Amino acid sequence: MSMWDIEMELAAANPAPTARIAELSLAEAEHEMLREIAAQPVRTPAARRLPRPRRRHVALVAAALAAAGLAIAVVGGTERPGKPEPAFAAELVRFAESSPLLLLDQPGWHVERADEESVHTGEMTFRNPAAGAVGAADLNWRSGSLRKWKRDRASSSEMTTTAPVLGTTATVYQYESAPILRGNLDITALWIDRGRVLEFRSISPDMATFKQRLASLKRVDTTAWLNAMPASVVKAGDHDKAVAQMLKGIPLPPGFDPARIHASGLTKDRYQLGATVSGTVACTWFQRWWQARRAGDEAGVREAIAAMRTAKRWPVLRQMSKAGAWTEVLGEFVAAMPSGDWYGRPLIGDVNSGLGCSSLGVKLPRLGSG
Repeated sequence: MSMWDIEMELAAANPAPTARIAELSLAEAEHEMLREIAAQPVRTPAARRLPRPRRRHVALVAAALAAAGLAIAVVGGTERPGKPEPAFAAELVRFAESSPLLLLDQPGWHVERADEESVHTGEMTFRNPAAGAVGAADLNWRSGSLRKWKRDRASSSEMTTTAPVLGTTATVYQYESAPILRGNLDITALWIDRGRVLEFRSISPDMATFKQRLASLKRVDTTAWLNAMPASVVKAGDHDKAVAQMLKGIPLPPGFDPARIHASGLTKDRYQLGATVSGTVACTWFQRWWQARRAGDEAGVREAIAAMRTAKRWPVLRQMSKAGAWTEVLGEFVAAMPSGDWYGRPLIGDVNSGLGCSSLGVKLPRLGSG
C-alpha cells in the first residue's frame, strides 16, 4: 500500500473527528496491536513487492494505522528552474537509465516517492496536492509475464477497456466499487514497456481523467528524471554517505562491515533505507545473541542484549518512529531477548521473518516463524 493510498483511506474512513481522537487513550491498544502484528508470520520481501490485494479491508487498515499513530509526509520535488544542471555520479546515471525514466507531465504533479528493489523492479508515487484524495498515482515496473498480472487484475475488476500510452495500448481495469471511494474510481493499467511490465494506478473521479493521466506519462532523459526525485529519496550516488550517517550512534557488532548493507546502487525512500540499515545491524546482533545462547556463552548473550537495548536511542530509529511502526516492533523483539521466547515460540524465528533478516543477508533460523 502506497503512501497516497494510506492517506486517502485514512481520510475517508475516519470514524471520529480529530478532537475526539485526541481524547482517547490508545497506548495500550497500540502496543497490543503491534505485538499481534509482530507475532504473525511476515511475508517475504518478494511477496511484499507483489501487487496490492484484490480487495482491501480499508476500515481495518485505517483503524490500525490511526492507532499506530502513522505520520504521512508529503515531500515536494527538487527541481529549481534557472539553476545549473547538477553533475550526477556515473553510478547514479547508470541506475537511472535502468528505470523506465517516466514522469507524469501534467501541471501540479510531482514525484512524491521512489523505491527501487532492483534494476528490474521499482515503484514511484506522483502527487498533486491540489487534487486532494484523487491527486495521487502509482507507477510500478517489474520483470515477468504480463499475462499473470492481467489475469490477477481481471479477476477483481468490474470493467475492462483499453487506452493509449507511450505509443502502445494498455489494458485498463476498473476495480469493483467500494463505499470508501465516495464515488471515485480505482483504476489501473498494464502494458509492456521495453521488456518489462508497467502498471499505472490512480484513484480518479472518472475514467476520462484516468486516461488523461495515463496519456500524460512522458519519457524523459536521465537528468530530468534525477532532478525530479524528491528530497526524501536517497539516490544511488549518495548511498554510502547516507548509510554512514544512519549508522551514527549505533553500536556495531564486532567486525561489522557497512558494505554488507544491501541497497547499494539503488534509489530508495529514506524510511526504507533506514529499515535496511537498522535491520541489518539488528539482525547481526540477534545472530550473535542466538549463537552465544547455543554455545552457552553468557558474556556474548549479555553483550548482544546490552547493544540492542540501546536501539530506542538510535538516531535513525528515532527519526523513523515518526513515519511508521518499525521502531516499536523492533523494540518488542528486544524486550523478549532475555527470555528468548515469543508467544510460546523461539524468538529467533520470528525475528528472522519480522525483520526480513534473510533478505538482508543475515542468516537466522526460521524456528517458530510459521
